[in-house]
Amino acid sequence: MTSKEFISRQTKDISQNGILKFPEDFLFPCDTEDIILPHDTLVMGNEFFGSYEVLTVKGESFCHTNTLTHAKFLVYAGRQSRREISIPINHEDIEKIVKNYEKYLDTILRKIERDYRTAFDDDKDVKNIVSEVFRLLNLNRL
Repeated sequence: MTSKEFISRQTKDISQNGILKFPEDFLFPCDTEDIILPHDTLVMGNEFFGSYEVLTVKGESFCHTNTLTHAKFLVYAGRQSRREISIPINHEDIEKIVKNYEKYLDTILRKIERDYRTAFDDDKDVKNIVSEVFRLLNLNRL
């Protein structure tokens, strides 16, 4: 099996098993507010005096937030095609949701790494393989 075939198989297997959507599959009953995200993908900007900037991929500023977790929430949510999302009002709820989502992503990551090490004798390319599978699945682990 080649690396390309491995990537294709992993992408297909993960897609067929279903990928949980962020944030809707990770929300739990809590007070939320609805916000509209831009049509462009969101990325992390720089941290400046305790404020985190969230940008569009075109480099336009979307917002500034006081916590890294809130910025991550927006970036993760911006990877989906939905533009209107619900975001918890309470910061502790945002932290729980982001933490659960990152655990979910880590589970996928570890599975790919484990499968790669089973299929190939060396693991020098495993990080590139995981990155490519995540890219094809439109997943991002900050």
